Amino acid sequence: MPELPEVETIRRGLAPKLAGRRVLAVAAGEKRLRQQSSPAEFQQWMTGRRLKSPRRRGKYLLFNLEGGATLLIHLGMTGRLMLLPSPSPSLPHVHLVFQMEGGLDLVFQDTRRFGQALIFAPGTPPPPLAQVGREPFSKKVTPPWLAEQARGRSRPLKNFLLDGRTLAGIGNIYACEILFAAGIHPGTPISHLTLEEWGRLLKETRRVLKAAIRQGGTTVNDFLNSRGETGLFQLELRVYGREGEPCPRCGAPITRLVQAGRSTFFCPSCQK
Repeated sequence: MPELPEVETIRRGLAPKLAGRRVLAVAAGEKRLRQQSSPAEFQQWMTGRRLKSPRRRGKYLLFNLEGGATLLIHLGMTGRLMLLPSPSPSLPHVHLVFQMEGGLDLVFQDTRRFGQALIFAPGTPPPPLAQVGREPFSKKVTPPWLAEQARGRSRPLKNFLLDGRTLAGIGNIYACEILFAAGIHPGTPISHLTLEEWGRLLKETRRVLKAAIRQGGTTVNDFLNSRGETGLFQLELRVYGREGEPCPRCGAPITRLVQAGRSTFFCPSCQK
């Protein structure tokens, strides 16, 4: 699933190309996404309206339109949002094509159809955003604030990072890399962390995410940016997917365990 760096990479690729362009038409494929507004709703709130610069909230992309409506997109597991010359070529698994003025198509392709494309009328806050936590780069996220969220709770730290209701946008790949960089065991109960450890975790969270954004995200299976290019941060992964390989810090074998149904990769020697 695309995580914060991948969604931010797509946003940055789309922003200079889409901002200010008018939506000429919206075409829907035969099969719907897991959550998708009706063709009539897209027609009502999008056709003839100009797009403002896209925003990101956690793993969601948001497009505000002239007149006040909001288009919310989530890429799900295998979604791709591509900007192609119009008329765009016939591709498999295309669910929506937004025809833009200036000879461009914004194409939503999703093999597994877990993505979301929802249009909300003016004055209607998108309900999915109510469950999105604070952005990791927000000044409101501080070590004391994190410690307060953890007070009296015994859940493992890795699970805490994956819960987007507290910190937005962190998925499995980056949680593994962040915990390795911070030198903290993924199974540590969150209420046991010291303020110093929360500070180290927050510093590494921001560093890892910024580094991934600079590299255009991570492509392990399906991710492509808006130009159809892979990310490059997978070349810098230090523990994720490296079970049995030597730790780049101490040489001990990288270990894998399953937490909340997800594989966690860590160094049992470096991460205590």
